[in-house]
Amino acid sequence: MKRKYIVLFLPFVLLYCTTNRGLDRDIPSLGESTVQEIEEKLTSPDTLFEAIQDISFLERESKDVPAETIEGLYKTAFSSVEKEFNTAIEEEDYRVALTMYRSAATLGIEAVTDEWNSDSLTLKLAYAYKEKGKVLPALNMFRKIIGSDEVTIEDLILFGQIAVEEQHRSMLEEIVKELTRRRGDIPEEQLQFLQKPVNPAGMLKGTVTVWVNRGLRIEKGLGYPDRVIGSGFFIDKRGYILTNYHVIASEVDPEYEGYSRLYIKMSESVNDRHPAKVVGYDRIFDIALLKVEMTPSYVFDLDTNEKLEPGAKIFAIGSPAGLENTITSGIISAVERRFLQMGDTMQVDVPINPGNSGGPLLNENGRLIGVVFAGIEQFEGINFAIPSHWVEMILPDLYDEGDVVHSWLGAAMHDTDGNLEIMYTLPGEPAARGGMVTGDIIRSIDSREFTNIRNVQQYFIFLGRDAVIEIIWGRDGKEYSGYFTLADRPYNPMEVAIKRDRRDNLFLPLFGMEIEETKAIFLDKSYTVKRVYKGTVADETGISVNDPLKVKNWQVDAENSVAALQIYIKKRKAGFMESIIQMAAYMEIDSFI
Repeated sequence: MKRKYIVLFLPFVLLYCTTNRGLDRDIPSLGESTVQEIEEKLTSPDTLFEAIQDISFLERESKDVPAETIEGLYKTAFSSVEKEFNTAIEEEDYRVALTMYRSAATLGIEAVTDEWNSDSLTLKLAYAYKEKGKVLPALNMFRKIIGSDEVTIEDLILFGQIAVEEQHRSMLEEIVKELTRRRGDIPEEQLQFLQKPVNPAGMLKGTVTVWVNRGLRIEKGLGYPDRVIGSGFFIDKRGYILTNYHVIASEVDPEYEGYSRLYIKMSESVNDRHPAKVVGYDRIFDIALLKVEMTPSYVFDLDTNEKLEPGAKIFAIGSPAGLENTITSGIISAVERRFLQMGDTMQVDVPINPGNSGGPLLNENGRLIGVVFAGIEQFEGINFAIPSHWVEMILPDLYDEGDVVHSWLGAAMHDTDGNLEIMYTLPGEPAARGGMVTGDIIRSIDSREFTNIRNVQQYFIFLGRDAVIEIIWGRDGKEYSGYFTLADRPYNPMEVAIKRDRRDNLFLPLFGMEIEETKAIFLDKSYTVKRVYKGTVADETGISVNDPLKVKNWQVDAENSVAALQIYIKKRKAGFMESIIQMAAYMEIDSFI
């Protein structure tokens, strides 16, 4: 199945109008928390890290709270972090322990960081996944620390054996490389596995057709079979399959009320349907993990080491229009396309048709380098795939079941002359609650410098949910620093912003322009453009600073996730002649961190 996309500057659609009334006002305001409220937050593990951000804000902004009070709050907070970390260790919940350790390292809590380190906890987590039978997440974690001093030769040999059993060649190559560096003995079985050629016929057996039966669709009184067809491929010998979320959305979407049954068809027995279930899914990356009760003869290995370069030859396997075992070829047209809300994608010219979604994308050496997910129907040969390294990053979350929730700061960013500038902060989220405002320049996060939004998003995935970070930012020639606690990222931040914030403020993240009210007569308001960010919708429309304007027909198309409006404007570049401009923007924007 192919995901459809609308080209911007679309015809105006009359749906419903959003005004400044009816906004969600139950949002924590800037510096709202008092010392007493912080003390209450410190008593609960659920609000512990949120309290730390509040303490940091008081320390930076409040002149009424004595320094000894701030010090006492930090002391209590650090003691609580140490306690919660030790509880996670005792309960062998190493994933929580790892996130808490990283926060403790940011905060400088020596009682935690002196005994443990990130690599030792990651190794513990790898073994914990192995014991639970989640072998692929175990390999995923081990891959992150192969070269660490915490990893012994015995660890390398053991996980090398697992890689052989699970047919994960790229993982074994890294392990053998590390064993060679350490001059360790490499088991003969592992060397023999690496010498085996890639089996193209096996790849076909590892690819499946994903088939969702949604009953009958009634049109003009007649019933038609409602089917969704996509592709998928095995990544785990226990019957785990990767596909696209949009293929199986009806299985897990709470708003879908119709009939839905999920099956897969094997390439060698296309007439047999095997019931499957959804294990985990990530709506932002359009990835889903399925489980079927069978042992596949071939599993694909997510290769994160292969370089993705434009012009490289590639192949896709899938079931276009339901035609199983179809192989198509092409090249990588471009890399690092900002096409999703997070991360980046590859643009490919491999022929992609409905039914290809969720299929494997391979390089000419047979390495899995991505997952096919979308094409633009209006333009032949413009299709997209999710690179393997992004899929690997979210893999443990998929195995942990349910809807994958990412962490975020709650700020829309803009790359301004090589600097990350805050363009908008969503009320109630960490950035806004911590006092960051439009125009702030992020200098560093946890002493790391970032030059693009994608890398910040990647770092937040690495940290996990509820992590504490330290940000240094600049404003008007001054430098500020403070602790912020990452919150759960909503699927579509702009939908939340529309409910929480004034319409005038939404012009920044949607269209890239800041406006300021100049006068209001009843409901007739006039504005002037205060700032326009380069490369945004406003900039490409030719809007300039100090242009006067009026806003008409503000509308939101929730179904297609589009916001649109008309503005009456006197452009400076056009000699201040009045004109009417129609503007539209997708609400699924990629600038939020």
